[in-house]
Amino acid sequence: MATTYYRDNVVHISSGGVRVAETWYPLDSLDYIWHERTGRLRHAAYMLGTRGGAIVLVLGLLVAAGVLARRLDFSGDKRTMYIAGGVLAVIVIGGVLAFALEGLLDLLDRAHDHGKGVHEIWIRTLAGDAMIYSTTDSPKFGQIYRALQRAVEQSA
Repeated sequence: MATTYYRDNVVHISSGGVRVAETWYPLDSLDYIWHERTGRLRHAAYMLGTRGGAIVLVLGLLVAAGVLARRLDFSGDKRTMYIAGGVLAVIVIGGVLAFALEGLLDLLDRAHDHGKGVHEIWIRTLAGDAMIYSTTDSPKFGQIYRALQRAVEQSA
């Protein structure tokens, strides 16, 4: 009975071999297995651009708030009310921005997991080198590649 190391709707890795879509690769026919990642430079530029844009946005909002605060006139009878209102506004706006920042950080996490870099699994057989799987989903790629390594180690 074959041991299954990984299975989804496209890839099935067992102790007998690897099936990707409709193509079957017996483990004993695989001479060498490796992985490559393409598009790193583009991905790095994208990540730096998005993070840099977020930093510029936050700094711009802080500068705009400082300029606006300097233009307000705090003299007069209602000085205490202006200060209390300003503190309350900072608290409310800070709370709203905290939730927005959480959403932005979640987007950055997803961008990292499903980044612009393409992960590829390559094999070498008697027929030559072939790419058998390609994805931008880093966690899924890691699961598949580790399962393939376990299957090859167990068959050796």
